[in-house]
Amino acid sequence: MDAAVAQRTEASAAPAMGLKKVFRNAQKAFDLIQKHRTPPDPKTYAVWYAYVDGTDPRVVTRVDETIAQTGGLSPFDIDAIFRELLTEETGVSARHTIGLAIEKEIAGVLKIIETGVQNSDDFGASLDKARQELPNSVSGDDIAKLVSNLMEDNKRMAETTRELNQGLMDSRKQIATLNKELEEVQTQCLRDPLTSISNRRAFDERLEREVRAAAETGEKLCLALADIDHFKNVNDTYGHQIGDAVLQQFASIVTQNIKGQDMVARYGGEEFAIILPETDLFSAYNLLVKIKYNFKSSETPIDGTLKTLKDVTASFGLVRYEPGMTTRDMIEQADHFLYEAKHAGRDRVKAKGF
Repeated sequence: MDAAVAQRTEASAAPAMGLKKVFRNAQKAFDLIQKHRTPPDPKTYAVWYAYVDGTDPRVVTRVDETIAQTGGLSPFDIDAIFRELLTEETGVSARHTIGLAIEKEIAGVLKIIETGVQNSDDFGASLDKARQELPNSVSGDDIAKLVSNLMEDNKRMAETTRELNQGLMDSRKQIATLNKELEEVQTQCLRDPLTSISNRRAFDERLEREVRAAAETGEKLCLALADIDHFKNVNDTYGHQIGDAVLQQFASIVTQNIKGQDMVARYGGEEFAIILPETDLFSAYNLLVKIKYNFKSSETPIDGTLKTLKDVTASFGLVRYEPGMTTRDMIEQADHFLYEAKHAGRDRVKAKGF
């Protein structure tokens, strides 16, 4: 076997080996779903597949520790592992896959163009040949043969052009669809899957931009950190599903009260961050008091009963941007005032001078 053949054989064997591994891992994942009686949904499959694949040791460790502590994986455990360890990785993988598909479509377009150019050159060559032969044609039959050949070439050229145009149209549609999917994946990578608001990564990027803009323009900027009071007690007493509903309720109330340029993000666990550009400290304080009151007045239905969970509160720490402050400075000061709000009895807003 020569080197070229060996290279082709190895290239074709590599995907096959990779595919076998995927199938093996998939079967193991399904076996674990059945063994541990976990719900057979996409998130569960993603967690178990990542576990058996073993490429991310964090997933393996987290699953092993959870099973050791509780004897299995609850839907809440699966959701937490997926959210914390797999969402971003899944997004990166999806972006990579879509990117490869776009590259493939672009390569196809280039091939179509190359074919079109080649056909055009071939037809041009036929015309040149006819031009050279025409003066030497002494009979009607010779001329008829030349015309017939040109007509055949022209017909072939027209059919090829139609096919190429259709191929270009199909590729254009496919690339547009892939670009839309890529935008959706990128958006999802910046969203918290539970509350549908921005996640920590989106918050970090946005705060960096706002602090830089405030430093350059002198525009007002405020940042608040919020924490739902006694949230562990809510989970322990009513279950994680009710806890998730409370988080969603808080995110919804904040979203309804902030302005278009403002941003609310899930900072981590039961903690949220609110960026308020072009907002002075007094206005920001009043806004947080309103959000605090609306949240405390809200009710969360308790599944399986006619009861609702009432009087859940939140505490807020608020800081105003001062010249020379960094994003870290703002976060640390907001966290400091949040601690003061908690220490002072919770269900309140704390800021400098308030």
